Amino acid sequence: MATLVRRLRTSVAPMIDVTDPYFLRLTRLISPFGNHQLWTEMIHANAFSRGRIHLDSAKLAQNLPLRELEDFADNVVVQIGSSSPQDAHEAVATLVRLGVRNINLNCGCPSRNVQMGAFGAVLMKTPNVVADIVGAMSEAARGSGCRISVKCRIGIDEDESSEFLHGFLSIVTGQTRHKDELPIDIVLHARRAWLNGLSPKQNRLVPVLNYERAYEMMRSFTSTSFVVNGGIDSVDSVVEHLKLADSVMIGRKVREDPWFLSLLDQQVYNVPEHMVPTPESVLAQYTQFADASHETYGTRYSVLARPLFVFFRGRMGKAMRTHLGWTLTKAKSQNFSHKNATYSVQFGELVQEAVHAANAEYASRSRASDAEVAEVGA
Repeated sequence: MATLVRRLRTSVAPMIDVTDPYFLRLTRLISPFGNHQLWTEMIHANAFSRGRIHLDSAKLAQNLPLRELEDFADNVVVQIGSSSPQDAHEAVATLVRLGVRNINLNCGCPSRNVQMGAFGAVLMKTPNVVADIVGAMSEAARGSGCRISVKCRIGIDEDESSEFLHGFLSIVTGQTRHKDELPIDIVLHARRAWLNGLSPKQNRLVPVLNYERAYEMMRSFTSTSFVVNGGIDSVDSVVEHLKLADSVMIGRKVREDPWFLSLLDQQVYNVPEHMVPTPESVLAQYTQFADASHETYGTRYSVLARPLFVFFRGRMGKAMRTHLGWTLTKAKSQNFSHKNATYSVQFGELVQEAVHAANAEYASRSRASDAEVAEVGA
């Protein structure tokens, strides 16, 4: 393994329509100990070079976790997609000015739309282009302390050979040209990407995991920091992979259950149970953040609510998801002003209304279940 440049050994994977600033705020409230690196959704580089989203505070807040950058910037990674060294250079330069300390180039997404833009996993077919993009990113970050990384697959289509991946990594990691440019880090998704015939969801499930190929590269590139990604969904698997990899990236497990981070805090980072935040305290802090976000940036309640649909678990979680959906729908029909995109009722109040309704339903169902058990036992 390479000498670690960061303390963090676990990270939350970038996931489209999941790891937005609101989901990342929720995960950090669940795990406030600074143990996990947080990755944004992919942002196209031309959103900065052409879209100029950094000049629009509301758009910027929808894409970057501004709250986390205030006091957690060293452990937030912004992922960009690009096929243009010029666009990537400008995006990195802008992000560095905004206080971003870690920027990743997406070379792993196999979706058709991304392929049409000539970025994502299809870039692995042209490692010299990737090298040019990474070189431009490193140049833009030079002297800032911002780290540049590449996230890629272990192979493309029929080619999952050691020679293919070794050749790709050799070219890409050789882009540190100046002594004040930091080395390139690599995140390896231990599955190949099929560019035709499989959807992005299928590409996360169908290709067979090949961790050995990832570890083979780690043994070959001993001066490169590696993160292993793909199919890691238990504390035991995290611990096992950390024996060989510098860091472990977790995606779907956290998407489906963000409280998994709390479990890692206790069982990997030895956080005492009494220090773990309660769901009530996390929810109170999140709704406070959500209300401030709506007031400052006009963030829609549907966007603020999305992380909460995976926050609650079990039977109570099912009831809460139902009532939160109903409450938001009712609020929009009764209290939403399309003129200024605001509600007359605060988001936190709507969440509390949904919690009370869900608690009542859960209690009613529990009493009914107890009555059935008593009747059977009579």
